[in-house]
Formats: sequence, structure tokens, C-alpha cells
Amino acid sequence: MPGSLVECSFFIPLERDANLSDGASHPQEAWEWLDNELFDRFHGRTVAPGTYHGSYVDPDTGQRVADASYRYIVAVPKGEVNRLRSVLAAACVIFAQKCIYLSVAGKVEFVEVKTSK
Repeated sequence: MPGSLVECSFFIPLERDANLSDGASHPQEAWEWLDNELFDRFHGRTVAPGTYHGSYVDPDTGQRVADASYRYIVAVPKGEVNRLRSVLAAACVIFAQKCIYLSVAGKVEFVEVKTSK
């Protein structure tokens, strides 16, 4: 087993962002991509049971958005949390999300696609 691991969890909404995309459900290939990325990079993952229902204020519209998500839990070596952030930045594109809620050992951040200006 690797040395020191940190527990990371994140939410992937069940549907694409309606303000960014079409609000439709994700294709099975998107879920398979995520599963493969997590297994290949971190050698496992857990999907928490059920769906998680939440809401937030869309930063572009100022409107309340409600969604349902799956919660993933991954044990990541301390020095490799940036690798998970990279996977989640790619997931923003694949799952058509403006950002993804990530908790690293209880500290919350929002992962976005890096854009060059």
C-alpha cells in the first residue's frame, strides 16, 4: 500500500448543466470514462449509495439551480491530489459542468476547467 493517503470526495451531477449545455442525462460512456480514470490513476474508488440532492446559485445567471448527483470517494496519496484535480477538470468538459465540488480531507473547493486568457 502507498504511504499517507487523503480521503477525497466529489459530486458528479446526473445531468449536464442546463445553462452550459442541454441539461440531458450523461451517456454511459462518460460514466465509464470516469470509472476508468479513477481506477487507472488511483487504483480504486467508491460510489456512495443513492443520489445526493443539492442546490447552488449559478454564478452566471444568479439563479438557484437544483440537481441530483452521485458522490465518489477516492483515497489519494497526499502528493497526488493535483492529479485528481486534473481528472475533475477534464470531467467538467466531459460531463458539461462549470465546476465540480471537491472535498479534500474536509476542505471544500470547486474544480474548474483552466482557461488561458
